Amino acid sequence: MTHPLHSLSQSLGGIAVAAVLVSVPSVLPAADAGFSADQITFFENRVRPILAERCQGCHGASKHENGLRLDSREAVIKGSDYGKVVEPGKPSASKLIHAVQAKPGVEKMPRKGELLTAAQIADLEKWITAGLPWPIEAAPAAVAHGRADPTQHWAFQPVKKPMVPVVQGAIQNPVDAFIQKNLAAAGMDFAPVAPPAVLCRRLHLTITGLQPSYAEVQAFEKSAKNGLPAAVDALVTDLLSRPSYGERWGRYWLDIARYSDTEGYTAGGRDNRFPHAYTYRNWVVQSLNDDMPYDKFVMSQLAADRMLPEEELVQVSTGKSSVSKPAKDLRNLAALGFLTVNDRFLGDRVLQNDDRIDVIGRGLLGLTVGCARCHDHKYDPIPSKDYYALYSVLSSCDLAPEDNLPIIDQPRNEAAVAEFQKAVAKVDEERAAFRKEVFDDMRKPDRMREYLVFANSHLKAEDGAFRGAAGKASLRDRVAAKWRDFLNRFAFGDQPHPAMLVWRELANVPADQFAAQSQAVLAKLTAPQAPLNREVAAAFKAKPAPKTFDDLVMTYAEVFLKHLTPEPFGDAQKDSLRTLLQSGLSPMSVPVDGVENFFTRKDRERTTKFDNQVKSLEITSPGAPLRAMAVFDRAKPVDTRIMIRGNPGRPGEVAPRAYLTFFGGEKFTNGSGRLELAQRIASKENPLTARVIVNRVWMMHFGKPLVSQPSDFGVQTLKPVQAELLDWLAATFMEEGWSLKKLHRLILTSRAYQQSCEVSPAKAEKDAENDLISRQNRQRLDYEAMRDNLLNVSGTLNAAQSAGRAIPLDATEADSWRSVYLLVDRYEQPTVPAMFDFANPDSHSPQRFVTTVPQQALFLMNSPFMAQRANRLAKQLPVSGSSPDAETIRDLYRRVLLREPTLAELGMAQQFLGDAESLQHNPAFLWKYGTTKMGRDAKGQLTLTDWQPFKDLNRANKRNAWSHTGKIPDPVWHYAYWSPSGGHAGADDVGVTLRWTAPSDATIRIDGKLNRPSEKGNGVRAWIVSDRQGVVKDIAVGAKQILPVDVPALTVKAGEVLSFVVGSEGSTDSDSYIWAPQIYVGNELLTDAARDLCGKDGWPIDGREHPQTPLAQLGQVLIMSNEFMFVD
Repeated sequence: MTHPLHSLSQSLGGIAVAAVLVSVPSVLPAADAGFSADQITFFENRVRPILAERCQGCHGASKHENGLRLDSREAVIKGSDYGKVVEPGKPSASKLIHAVQAKPGVEKMPRKGELLTAAQIADLEKWITAGLPWPIEAAPAAVAHGRADPTQHWAFQPVKKPMVPVVQGAIQNPVDAFIQKNLAAAGMDFAPVAPPAVLCRRLHLTITGLQPSYAEVQAFEKSAKNGLPAAVDALVTDLLSRPSYGERWGRYWLDIARYSDTEGYTAGGRDNRFPHAYTYRNWVVQSLNDDMPYDKFVMSQLAADRMLPEEELVQVSTGKSSVSKPAKDLRNLAALGFLTVNDRFLGDRVLQNDDRIDVIGRGLLGLTVGCARCHDHKYDPIPSKDYYALYSVLSSCDLAPEDNLPIIDQPRNEAAVAEFQKAVAKVDEERAAFRKEVFDDMRKPDRMREYLVFANSHLKAEDGAFRGAAGKASLRDRVAAKWRDFLNRFAFGDQPHPAMLVWRELANVPADQFAAQSQAVLAKLTAPQAPLNREVAAAFKAKPAPKTFDDLVMTYAEVFLKHLTPEPFGDAQKDSLRTLLQSGLSPMSVPVDGVENFFTRKDRERTTKFDNQVKSLEITSPGAPLRAMAVFDRAKPVDTRIMIRGNPGRPGEVAPRAYLTFFGGEKFTNGSGRLELAQRIASKENPLTARVIVNRVWMMHFGKPLVSQPSDFGVQTLKPVQAELLDWLAATFMEEGWSLKKLHRLILTSRAYQQSCEVSPAKAEKDAENDLISRQNRQRLDYEAMRDNLLNVSGTLNAAQSAGRAIPLDATEADSWRSVYLLVDRYEQPTVPAMFDFANPDSHSPQRFVTTVPQQALFLMNSPFMAQRANRLAKQLPVSGSSPDAETIRDLYRRVLLREPTLAELGMAQQFLGDAESLQHNPAFLWKYGTTKMGRDAKGQLTLTDWQPFKDLNRANKRNAWSHTGKIPDPVWHYAYWSPSGGHAGADDVGVTLRWTAPSDATIRIDGKLNRPSEKGNGVRAWIVSDRQGVVKDIAVGAKQILPVDVPALTVKAGEVLSFVVGSEGSTDSDSYIWAPQIYVGNELLTDAARDLCGKDGWPIDGREHPQTPLAQLGQVLIMSNEFMFVD
């Protein structure tokens, strides 16, 4: 059978369907032989350090054992004298991976030193999977200029505002003059202005990410008739004022900030979610809507805490700030998420700081500073010392503790707040109870004896063996270790404590001599002038001399516990014992709150559960306070030493906190230096900051940046064709208060932006890559815009909701929220967003690289999500009568494509709906249930009249019984019912009846057995009756009898109704029966009456999906069309 979608894709010639099936070349350039900039950065930051530090000593330029070099991509691919060591794209088949994993049969690598960590091996596997990304060693700029002089590099020059060119032709603002100048020089002009309807949709999508309604398009078209520039200006003003602007452009910034709601891989069962990352996301959205000046926007994300008044900073950094009516500045602490929502790399501070340097360098400055981690930057003027100067800045900061993040706002729902606090208090009580449990366990006499005996017998054990033995003895190894230290110092030290003298004398006495020697030792040590502590002496005198070492230890345990008091005794001997037990070497000195220092792995797993419970409450409870993922300066800043080749174990010279040397290199003296760093980056004197953000904004509006590498303005990146335009925009941007909304307006009201996407043969030849901006670029909707518009057009999106917590994509309420509010999980990213080029949150993403892969087309055609959107869309459409008419089709086009269908499209759509209706026969698995009256005609043949459908389906206890009223017996219908496990015959002339309608002409076979299990009564009678052919089966089944009720071959016509009837044989006594007919065509089962039980909606209750209506099918074709999926 031809699929309706395929049928329509052939018939609707005016619409290009299945957008992603069409090969659309990316408008975004890739770096270095097909590798993206992100892949090259990953290699430089994560792979090159491994190769340089752990591999190239034996496999480099000067030494290449077994003929293997690992210092160039070509050498890696070539392999060793014995063959290939790497299979690009196949890490599991690569000998290099086998070697670093120390697999059997392969020589382990590196030969010397520790093996690579699991994280390092994972990086190598990722590198090989990607095809061995490696930068081209001679960059174009370096080749062209010998070795490019950074002092002459275009991006490192001060931003100077060029004169606006005087040009001929229609221009609407200075942007056009710069572009027209270059077009004219090439003998070209702007493309025609896009039609108002196209321009209206383009503006809505580029500013808000949501397409307009049909009414909004019509209103714009009407306004444009009175002057397009004024209409555009008014629409831009309106759209920039909508909250959806910040949501759309906030998502772009979150790509740059590698935003995620999780920290990545974690160990020990710890919940990896960031409960408060959403406050950063919300801050970004709100800041953009407020048109916060970009310089302040940047500074807040680096040093919002340092921008607070000093007294407020002290309060929030110590967790003492109470928030009732928070000031905006305090809410700005959420901006620090820019530094803190990164992967935590299992607590590896080196990798954390490296990631933060990368996002500052590439995200804000357009510089690959991270490439200077292991060596001076290969191309740009960034020595390793600059990298570590920034590293020193970040090392001089600490993340606010998870349990003490500063509160920046409180929910307004007091009842929810109270409920949250109550729930957290309950978890805290359970946590405190567990601590007390551990605390008390240490103080039980028997447990103390076990610890002391173990510690005494393992005084000389190595730490690893000690821990293992303690675990086997069911002891907490850290408590045992503390007792060991206690004994070594106070019993066996050079100056033993008077309380421990008995222990010292008897600890090493053999067991068979212990009883004899203990009496003599005690007699000596308890003498009046002996130095033994009086309290210990009294305890031993009060008992017979200990016969075993265990007896001695138990006496000590009793003495110790007796003197563990919170207050001094006022007695020198007693207080001496108390002071001994309160010393730092005694585990008894640790208070209840400090017992976590003694926790084992199992203990920590239990406390992790408490942490996870609180975290879950903070994530889900509407009463949880809003907290900022803040950082604060350390009391004493740290100047880090350079790590030679990126190895923390090879320290070099100190790198004081400072800015990049080439750009001034000012030393930072104010705390960590974050505020000074922020001020330098957000300065008008900085040649990069404004250029970088202007280029990013231009890229989002035109689908292509002015500077080819949005996050790399270094010397490898060639001067852009539109360099004067870039500088004029950057200078104007700063002059106008760093206002992003003014920048948007300037670009969007230009003639250049308003061009159509039409391309003439001449332009295709002269400006193939559209570097001269001779037309607008057609862009495919990114994942978020695609999803949001699908939700919007199908009526489920609530665009008014905002600033919520992170919502999982599979959550019930997700379909009402915009994509920017969905949970971003860097460890388990959902498949569909990644399939559609969603930004990888593992690192900074400078741009989305558009791909065309089969999975995208399969999703659009076959996914439940798309089917649900189409079904909901169809339900919104007005349908007069039993089937859609021309007006329904028109309304569908207006909702999806924002226009009227052409006459040809209307005719083809009507034909499609008719064809789809004819293809969509009634399924063979539909049954109806009820009763009929049985009679006889003049010839004595059975007749069925008075069909009464059952109205009640009793699903209690999975009984699934159909009956007239739900009452069995019923005053009128007696015991008449039917269920998959059987039924009960009706009384008198009433027959319990199943009806089945033939979906098409066919020869069928009917199988089944009728079982009358009770031995009481006189049995039942069954018939199979065709409304066209009459009785085709008549069989009586007696008490306690099972008989087949089958028809080997029966030819039926489409629409023919078969009734399966069971009646009594005069008496209904015990007339329950089991009968579930099965209908076959050949050997193919069409339907099983038991399996295919239908509910009140006439559809099987087993959850199988209803087929799409023809109108929903037509809707799905339109929402997956190029016209919907692309922006002209």
